[in-house]
Order: sequence, then C-alpha cells, then structure tokens
Amino acid sequence: MDLQSLKNIPASFSLAKRSLLYCLIISVSISTGSLVWAFITTNNIKNTAFVLTKDGQAAMMTGVSLSEVDVYRKPEIMNHIKMFHKALWEIDQFNYERRINKALYLSGRSGKQLYQTLQANGHLAKIVTENLTQKIDIDSIKINEKVTPYQAQLFGKLRVSRTDQKVESVNDFRAKFVLHNVSRTNKNPHGLLIENYLLQSKPITIPK
Repeated sequence: MDLQSLKNIPASFSLAKRSLLYCLIISVSISTGSLVWAFITTNNIKNTAFVLTKDGQAAMMTGVSLSEVDVYRKPEIMNHIKMFHKALWEIDQFNYERRINKALYLSGRSGKQLYQTLQANGHLAKIVTENLTQKIDIDSIKINEKVTPYQAQLFGKLRVSRTDQKVESVNDFRAKFVLHNVSRTNKNPHGLLIENYLLQSKPITIPK
C-alpha cells in the first residue's frame, strides 16, 4: 500500500459518512411523508361513505365534523317540524293512535300535554264517533337556528272533513314552539325534541 492510498482513506471515510447521512435523511423524509399522506387519506376516508340509491347505484356521502353540524341543522329542523305536525294532525278514526304515538317520540312534555288536551276536550272522540279525517296544509315555517333551543313558528291550515260526506271545515293554524337537541334514535332520527308548544289559532271547527 503506497502513501497516496493511505492519504485517500480519510477522504473515503468522509464520503461514506456523507452518503450514509444523505440516505438517512432521504429515508426519514420518505417515511414521514408516507405517514402524513396515510393520516390525511385515512381522515378523508373516515368522513366518507357510500350509500346505495334506489336505482342500485353507489353515491358518495361525505360526513361533517361536529363543528359543522349547525351549518346543516336547518333542513333537519324543518323536516322534523313537518314530521311532527303530519303525524299529530293528519289523523282519522283508524290511524290516530299509531300516528299520535309517532308524534310523541318527536316532542317532549308539551306534546303529551297537547295530546291530553285533545282527549279532554273530546276532539279525538269526535274523530272516531263522527268519522272525521284531518289534514294539515303547511304554508310556511319560520326558524331561528342561531340560538338554542331553536325557535320556530308554523303557519298553515287544518282541514277537517267527514269521510261519508263531501264537506269540510278549513281552520287557520298557527303554532309556536322551541326545539331541543337530543340523542338520535330510530324513532327520532333528527335528534330534536319539540317543547313549549303553543297553539295560537282559534279552536278547531268541525263540519256540520
């Protein structure tokens, strides 16, 4: 081994160390980048689901975070109000018990009080004994979703008719109430409960 070769040994070691250092930096960078990519991809997938439409096609449904729920709450509030009023007021002698029970799952204590009032004043008994059918036409719903509990008013008409005759009475219908957030269930899919229900319209008239 000559003197020149001995002089090149430190330079070779230095080059090897630099090469190892560069390889280490590149490996760490690739590993870190892969972890970050995997984390972002997993979060995106976690908030995404596919639902099967009635046509048999898969449609993508993107979830929202808890902080974004209130942005999408108004359509749910609107639908909950419609469900409650359709169930409670669109009744006849055959379905009133089943439909009112459905409405009671969508409301709290004031819903039960309203049901008891309709029982006490004989309105439900007239539905049965006089063969009456009720239908509610919703004209408009006003919602203030910026405060909790949410505040709402409903305006419409309540039609009461006799199934054996082509006569009906049309009643102006106005109601005011609030909605509380509660846990979602199969019988209360929107996770809302109607309370402080106040009828602001005149007593219901029945066709002669």
